Amino acid sequence: MRILVTGAAGFAGRHFLHEAALGGHTTIALDVNPPPSSTPCEGFVPASLMDPAALREAIVRCSPDACLHLAAIAFVPAADSDPSGVVNTNILGTTHLLEAFRTAAPNARILIVSSSQVYGQRNHPTPIPEDTPLTPDSLYAITKAAADDIARFYARQFNMAVTVARPGNHTGPGQSPSFVVPAFARQLQAIRQGGINAIRVGNLNSSRDFTDVRDVTRAYRLLLEKGQPGLAYNIASGRHYTIGAILDMLCHMADVKPEIIQDPALYRPDGQCPSLNTTRLVQTTGWQPAYDIRKTLSDILEVA
Repeated sequence: MRILVTGAAGFAGRHFLHEAALGGHTTIALDVNPPPSSTPCEGFVPASLMDPAALREAIVRCSPDACLHLAAIAFVPAADSDPSGVVNTNILGTTHLLEAFRTAAPNARILIVSSSQVYGQRNHPTPIPEDTPLTPDSLYAITKAAADDIARFYARQFNMAVTVARPGNHTGPGQSPSFVVPAFARQLQAIRQGGINAIRVGNLNSSRDFTDVRDVTRAYRLLLEKGQPGLAYNIASGRHYTIGAILDMLCHMADVKPEIIQDPALYRPDGQCPSLNTTRLVQTTGWQPAYDIRKTLSDILEVA
């Protein structure tokens, strides 16, 4: 397939370009900035989700067979500080993209990347299946739930091959230090080099299901190949760790015992990170997570 990848210069986008190449696919990167030259892609199209005409022109010119839509505001605090920006990018941008494909390449396979946060942070007695009602409880989650609904509407209303992915937390080498795991890794490397002697942390009791980004992007590839239009698919490792346990593993790997400083600016209240039922993904694609958490953390530490 020729796959148009929006947000290709971002964290998951860069990993997907490599994954798609391994799967024998050709990719075209669409972003406001080009991906690194080391990433394998056939070409780069500079375009914004806020420019419907440019999106349609890019689709006509590139003639993609498929699209992975990653472009979004994905950092929750950034969403809270710029409500208009996150609404425009995550909702209106997704609509612009789907409408451009509807008029320019209606038969293309499209995977819209949503988020497990569309289910909210409430307790669930069992892992959440995809037909669970969406109950987003943050502005970021609300915008992802809206884009999720719009994607499935286009599949129903226009008979387009649109599928939705709902990944949980994912991390890996190359992630922005705005996120907790690479932030820890960068501080620990600075301690090893003698630059600082303490690490600043938020809520170490919060629990998350961390999936390696390389496992997540493999799921994206498989869903583009095999996913059923109109359906959503959860993506998660099924393994939960507290933030404190992640920090302990990183400290052991870095062979440092830093002073721990609680930083109120980094503190997030305890939120329930729900377990996701991935049966649909496994049955449709055969996907299973391949990366152990320690391998993921080691690779993050290596490039921090």
